[in-house]
Amino acid sequence: MRAKRGKLTTSLMLLSAVPLLTFGLIVMLITSEIIYSSLREEVRYSLGVLGTFSYRTFEVSYPGDFEMPGTVLFKGGKSLEGRDELVDDLKETSGVDATLFYGKERYLTTIIGSDGARAIGTAAETVVTDKVLGRGETYFSDHVLVNGTPYFGYYQPIRNSDQSIVGMMFVGKPRNVVMKRINTNIFMVCVSALVMIGIAIGVSYFYSRKVIDLLKKTEKFLGAVARGDLTAGLEPEILERSDELGEMSRFAVILRDSIEAMAGKDALTGLYNRRSCDVVLNSLVEKAGRENGMFSAAMGDIDYFKRINDTYGHQAGDEVLKMVAHAVAEHMEHLGFAFRWGGEEFLMVYEELDREQTFARVEKLRTVINGREMDWRGEKIRITITFGIADYGEAKNVKELIRLADARLYSGKSSGRNRTVVCCDGQDGE
Repeated sequence: MRAKRGKLTTSLMLLSAVPLLTFGLIVMLITSEIIYSSLREEVRYSLGVLGTFSYRTFEVSYPGDFEMPGTVLFKGGKSLEGRDELVDDLKETSGVDATLFYGKERYLTTIIGSDGARAIGTAAETVVTDKVLGRGETYFSDHVLVNGTPYFGYYQPIRNSDQSIVGMMFVGKPRNVVMKRINTNIFMVCVSALVMIGIAIGVSYFYSRKVIDLLKKTEKFLGAVARGDLTAGLEPEILERSDELGEMSRFAVILRDSIEAMAGKDALTGLYNRRSCDVVLNSLVEKAGRENGMFSAAMGDIDYFKRINDTYGHQAGDEVLKMVAHAVAEHMEHLGFAFRWGGEEFLMVYEELDREQTFARVEKLRTVINGREMDWRGEKIRITITFGIADYGEAKNVKELIRLADARLYSGKSSGRNRTVVCCDGQDGE
């Protein structure tokens, strides 16, 4: 009997371990690529800001055009020969290497050659000079060779007052330094994933069939997250466990939240983006079909948003969007999901509520938003919003549900704005 039981335990372990290991590898690969892409973009942005700022500071100290009548470079009539502090200060304060090019050759630089001296007079790669000097564009690469060493590097053209391109400004970090940071983040994600898989296998060994059933539920959750289902969740029975399986499930939720933040949310408002909305609505449709359930959608549009942009500028418009999004997010906690639908439009999906029940809640939100004003450079911007509501009981499919909510929204817009329209007879909230 012991031998048979041991074989069964081994079989159950393999049954859970093989798909979990496979899925974990896929998640690690996908997550690693997301982390690399995100940090690469962060480095590109940071280097661009540093390059622009450092050159503008240099312009303040040395106003005027570049000229090189002999072997000495002048700017605004002042000699730049030996003025290494112009690049050394940037490296000391920010940790990045910097180079001032005249033409395609380094004139002032923190780059050190193989002989231990500054790499003055050496040239940038052809691919760099073709784009920056030839076409007048900025250039960024995560694998540009700088005097033979791979760098994350950013180049921008330098122009004289007649707009002629006379050189380049470079800022960058050695690739091995940046990759060390990136690899540390990837390593942490991989370790977390491996820990979760190890916990799952350990629990399956000690708790037999019941634990295998719980592992299948967790695997199903992770699979749904990998497919982009933001409504996926784990039962309290699993999340509240105090053993390794409960810890693994909570790690899975953290992983889901991380993936949501990286791929499923709008960068400006922090709400879910429109791409995530399709997955959520399809999941709720499936749930409603299984359980004969109900859900509703409320489409909101900030009133006179174009006027705000035209009057105060797009930066003010962005602040208005963030203020409204914050109010929407607070309101929707434990009620459902909130999305930035596009522009100044927001979509809220209420779980287990019909349109009449949703109406009361949306009216409370509308009142909260209506009571807020934003200070913008000494002026008060009053914010109001109009909503249209529909529920799944009156729609044949998701497309029809959105169409109904949208139609009622624009009915509210045409009848005066700052109201909530809940049905075709014009019932609304003032």
